[in-house]
Amino acid sequence: MPLTEKGQKIMSAMKSKYGEQEGERVFYASKNAGKITGVDDDAHITSHPGKDIKPDDFQHMGLTSQHVEPIKKLVSECDTLSRRLDAFEGRQHLRKPVKVKPRVKDQMQPSNRHPKEVKNI
Repeated sequence: MPLTEKGQKIMSAMKSKYGEQEGERVFYASKNAGKITGVDDDAHITSHPGKDIKPDDFQHMGLTSQHVEPIKKLVSECDTLSRRLDAFEGRQHLRKPVKVKPRVKDQMQPSNRHPKEVKNI
């Protein structure tokens, strides 16, 4: 793969420091580890859409950049409201209603607590 000007400088510095073969090995090891970037001329290589570069969803839907920001803001607010509603429903679910036993006639108090005086007729 062709090297950029930066890549050629780094490669020559590593070859002079470590020797011909070892310098090349150290250079490519550093590049693969991600310690040095921008050393390959990979402009002709397109990356897999699902890997590094995500396709712009708004562009293929025909939206311009002026429409994108309000839509992103609206989507963000909807997500926030959805999370808040889920949290609220979760808290409501944890609340347990107090069970009330049905009243039975034996448990009821008489409405007239004092017995009536019996009238002798």
